[in-house]
Amino acid sequence: MLQGLSAQNSEFEELGAWYVLSSNSKLSDHWSVQAQTQFRFFELASEIQQFKIRTGAKYKVMDGLSVGLGYAYFKNDFSYLSETPKSFTEQRIVEDIYLSQNLGKAKINHRARLENRFITVNNNTDVLHWFRYLVKVSHPVSTDFTIDLYNEIWLHLQEPIFAQNWLGAGVSYKINELLKARAGYQKIHLTGPDFDRLIFELNFNLDFSTVEKTV
Repeated sequence: MLQGLSAQNSEFEELGAWYVLSSNSKLSDHWSVQAQTQFRFFELASEIQQFKIRTGAKYKVMDGLSVGLGYAYFKNDFSYLSETPKSFTEQRIVEDIYLSQNLGKAKINHRARLENRFITVNNNTDVLHWFRYLVKVSHPVSTDFTIDLYNEIWLHLQEPIFAQNWLGAGVSYKINELLKARAGYQKIHLTGPDFDRLIFELNFNLDFSTVEKTV
């Protein structure tokens, strides 16, 4: 059912954009919860490709090691592309392992992710799985600005093994203690032509652990 979902023709190689609103809420020294919504467009502000909502919880095992569990819902519309279903939905159960380390002023983050995918097209559901590995390097250039570079490979747990690869970079600006903005570029490599995407993100960081300690 899903064969051809990644097929893309040269006439559709437009510069698209993703608009992201996310939050990270620290509940205690060990627990935090995340929420995110995304609007992904084939073009800069038209021809929507995908709407995404994701939520999850993260547990800090020790310094540099955390684990997470999450859920994501996707509403997809690939009618902009040929030879694909006009629209379909997808739900995912997500399991994460996070590793982080410091190298001078730079911070290196690793994320290993298993996603269990439930994809519904015309009331028929396929269950698929893939593994994702992300490595990201971030480096502050001033008190408020940080640059980052990352690569993430996606592998099917069934044939064909290779799914896609994301290579990107960005600049983040700390507006205040609660709010951070980021602008970036991402190259998405599939088995066909690549996609180029601009990413604009607004992130809220909330800390409820200090409230817990003062009660």
